[in-house]
Amino acid sequence: MKIIRKQLVIFFAIFNIFITNSLAHEYKIGNLKILHPYIIETPPGAKIAGGYMRIVNTGNQTDHLSLVTVDFAKVAEIHEMKIENDVIKMRKIKDGLEIPAKDFTELKHKGYHIMFMNLLKPMIMGETHEGTLYFEKTGNVKVIFNIEKMGFKLEENS
Repeated sequence: MKIIRKQLVIFFAIFNIFITNSLAHEYKIGNLKILHPYIIETPPGAKIAGGYMRIVNTGNQTDHLSLVTVDFAKVAEIHEMKIENDVIKMRKIKDGLEIPAKDFTELKHKGYHIMFMNLLKPMIMGETHEGTLYFEKTGNVKVIFNIEKMGFKLEENS
């Protein structure tokens, strides 16, 4: 009985590793790693959605995310959300989002994010959508945005 229990524990541990790794996805271009691009699901009729990810720069030069293109929204802009004097302010980042050397930049709710406007279709949990990220120095990379459930957050150790 102990052998069977031990085998089950090993099986579920390995299964958990595969499931966890299949949920997180990453891309590499030059010295940049793009970790788990995702969009939070939208309610029916929504015309906007936010895009999030972590971008790690292992190189010695700062780079900038300057443009994002997608085919599921008419507009994709890099935005920053801040709270100033108890007022939420959102603005488009005009000169590209800085990805500092030997550091990372987090695109997350209530911070930097990609604002997808005039959605052409709803963002439904479990689906995926393609986009392209354009970096000033490194070039461009195609990524897949996973559609995640409301409240999803990228794990700190990703």
